[in-house]
Amino acid sequence: MRISVNDIAKALVDSVETNPELPVVDACETALHMLRDHAPGVPPRVLLAKVDREMRRRGHTSTGLLVVPHEKSLKADMLAPLLEAQTGKRVALERATDPSLIGGAVLLVDHMRVDYSVKAALQNLLHICLQPLE
Repeated sequence: MRISVNDIAKALVDSVETNPELPVVDACETALHMLRDHAPGVPPRVLLAKVDREMRRRGHTSTGLLVVPHEKSLKADMLAPLLEAQTGKRVALERATDPSLIGGAVLLVDHMRVDYSVKAALQNLLHICLQPLE
């Protein structure tokens, strides 16, 4: 019987989900032994990527994108713990820059967009100013 890296990843997530008393370290060690036995030459980081993908598929992890105006702006690693506390999920944030934002940030998590950029605030202000007076 051939066991793929995807099978090992799914088995790891299944074992942690179905047995909360099982130490995660033990489950990971078992998965790494299975990886060595059934997929020699495959680096552990490949298994970790598959486990991460499986957890996201099952809704345990949220992915997000933090867009900031320049490199010295707010760091994603500072924001992730706050989002994790609110969502109850692990949040993996990537970071991108967009100089057109002027200041502030745009946060995209799962299917939600939160725009705290100066650009958006100015666009909203312009929209309000262009509304006809009643």
